[in-house]
Amino acid sequence: MITMCGLDPPLKKKKSRNPPRVLDLLLQGELLDIDIDRAVDAHIADPSGRSYVLHSLYLIDFGEIAAAVPDTVRLHAGTADRKYRQALMCALLLHRPQCVRSSAAEQIG
Repeated sequence: MITMCGLDPPLKKKKSRNPPRVLDLLLQGELLDIDIDRAVDAHIADPSGRSYVLHSLYLIDFGEIAAAVPDTVRLHAGTADRKYRQALMCALLLHRPQCVRSSAAEQIG
């Protein structure tokens, strides 16, 4: 590669085709732990609710998330079952939510 004045050209960020996972948003500081806990608590309190909005920015689909929980955990789980909650949390962290509106950082920049 030829460089000018000994400097490499700036690296271009690759745009991902897939929206970020909830875990990615958590690691970037877009979401907080309490947002995740509230979503899981809301679903356990009312499993009939299919969607939930995280931090007023991201719409998650609990139908898709609950379907990712293994049947062995889901079928034998009570509403207070720790294994079910952990499985639901793992599935939620891997979920790719739909952006409801842009974040404040995107609006400023």
